[in-house]
Amino acid sequence: MRQIVAFSLQRRPLVILLFFTFIVVGLVAFTKLNIEAYPDPVPPQVVIITQNPGQSAEEIERYVSIPVEVAMAGLPNLTSVRSTSLFGLSDVRVQFNFSYTYDQALQQVLNRLGQLDGLPEGVQPQISPLSPIGEIMRYRLIGPPGYSLADLKTLQEWVLDRRFKRVPGVVDVTSFGGLTKSYNVVVDLPRMAAMGLALPEVIKAVRAGNATVGAGTIRIGPQAAVVQGIGLIRGLDDIRNVVVSAEGGVPVLLSDIATIEIGNQPRLGIAGQEGEDDVVLATVLM
Repeated sequence: MRQIVAFSLQRRPLVILLFFTFIVVGLVAFTKLNIEAYPDPVPPQVVIITQNPGQSAEEIERYVSIPVEVAMAGLPNLTSVRSTSLFGLSDVRVQFNFSYTYDQALQQVLNRLGQLDGLPEGVQPQISPLSPIGEIMRYRLIGPPGYSLADLKTLQEWVLDRRFKRVPGVVDVTSFGGLTKSYNVVVDLPRMAAMGLALPEVIKAVRAGNATVGAGTIRIGPQAAVVQGIGLIRGLDDIRNVVVSAEGGVPVLLSDIATIEIGNQPRLGIAGQEGEDDVVLATVLM
C-alpha cells in the first residue's frame, strides 16, 4: 500500500490524467448502457415462427421445422437450435453465444432465411420480436350492440394493430381471442365435374380474379392516359362473378359451381376475461 501511495505522489500528473480518463470513459459507457424494463441475461436468441394452417404437427416438422433447422446449421457462434412443431405452427429457436449481439445474430439468421427454399407454397418464415420485451398495455375491445366477435377481431387486426405499430418504441401488437373472418367457397363437385372443370382450375381462377392488371397507355393528343384493369375483390358479389372458364363463348361463373359465404377460420384457442368465455384482447409490446 505504501508503495502505491508513494508511486501516486511521485507521478501526480499521470494519476490525475488516469482519474479523469476513468471518469470520461464511465460517463460515455453510462450514456450507451442498454436499459430494459425486463432485462434478459441469456445469450442472444432469435425465434423463427412459421405458420401453415391445416398441416398436422408431423407435416409441419417434416416440411417446415427440419428445413429451417438445416438452414441454420453451421452459423458462426451458434450454440443450439431447438424447434417445436404444432398443428399449423413451427417454432424454431436459434441461440448464439455472447460473442454476438442480438442485431448481429438476427442478421445472420436473416441471411440464411434468404437462401432457404423448398418450403411449401405460400409459407413464409417470420422473425418473432425481441425476446426481452416488456408489456406496456393490455386492452379489451368492446363494441356497440350488433358488433360480433368477428367484427371486433377485424377492427383489431386491420385498424388498431396498424395504428399502434406506428407509435415509436412499439415492437409488436399481439391479439387474442375472437373470430377471424373468412370468405368461403364451397364447391359443388358434381356440378363442377358436369362443367368439365377441375378443382385446380377453380383455385387458379379465384386467385387470378383478385388482381389489378396494367394495360399500358392510350394517347390522347399530347397526353397519355394510363389504363388499368381493376379486378380486386371487394365483396361476395365480386367473388360470385369470377369467371372460371368460357367454353364456346359462354362464361362459367364461380356462383354456377359453388356457394360463396362468409365464415370464420378454424380456431386454435380462445380468450376469456371476467367471467366472459369469449372476448377479444390485445397486448402492446415494446
